[in-house]
Amino acid sequence: MDDIPSILDTAKLRHLVLNGVSNIANSIQGFQIPEYDELALTYYGSTNNIATVAYSKASAIVATLTLAYSVQPPTANDANLVMVSIA
Repeated sequence: MDDIPSILDTAKLRHLVLNGVSNIANSIQGFQIPEYDELALTYYGSTNNIATVAYSKASAIVATLTLAYSVQPPTANDANLVMVSIA
């Protein structure tokens, strides 16, 4: 059971992933995420690879990030992220 991540570890990982996505997004010239008060994540199957991040303000989606991996769709955890696009 020592190799099973705790809820706290999982929350830290999610935070790190979202920070990484934000850092990638912010490094693209002219890329901005509008003001939001909620976000929703979707994953590829049962992996820990994020498929989309939907940002909402007052229940209306204001931006959606779509993440692409070197193997699409990823079938194993911790796939190599190669692209983030916004809609």
